[in-house]
Amino acid sequence: MKSLMTNVVRLVAAMTITLAVTATLAHAGETMTDRCSSEVAIVPAFGDQPDTIGTIILKRGPNGTTDWTPPFTVQLSSVGRIRWWCHSTTGNAFDPGTWRVKDLKVGVGCQIFADGQPESCGPAPDIKLGSSVWNGWTPERSRCGNRSNRIRARLGTGRLLQIECLGH
Repeated sequence: MKSLMTNVVRLVAAMTITLAVTATLAHAGETMTDRCSSEVAIVPAFGDQPDTIGTIILKRGPNGTTDWTPPFTVQLSSVGRIRWWCHSTTGNAFDPGTWRVKDLKVGVGCQIFADGQPESCGPAPDIKLGSSVWNGWTPERSRCGNRSNRIRARLGTGRLLQIECLGH
């Protein structure tokens, strides 16, 4: 009876290990492809900036590529996104992708004459734009299909950025 119980425990343990390994590997190897023409900074947490301690900086070598980084862990946003920054904004700060609407108000404006009567009324929008750029770095984001927070990354030729999702 004791050997039967030992065998059952071993079988359950083996099945548990097999299921755990299979579940972990199910999403391993997913590689996200993005673009950045210069350096890339992958920050430790979604709300961080490129100067945060622990940031991984990727800079292309003479051949235009980098090796894969060792695996590392990042903190995701509440919806599972990874924050990375592209340092290619210098010289193209007026590109539409670097600007954000900070404040938008829509009202009505009229000319008021001496008799107090309004005339020539029409929409009077007030739009305030702000830049998402921080010291030449533009914030970008990516998300692994399985919300993996363990990743590795590399740069390739032709503006290529690859981030491989390694699981949890």
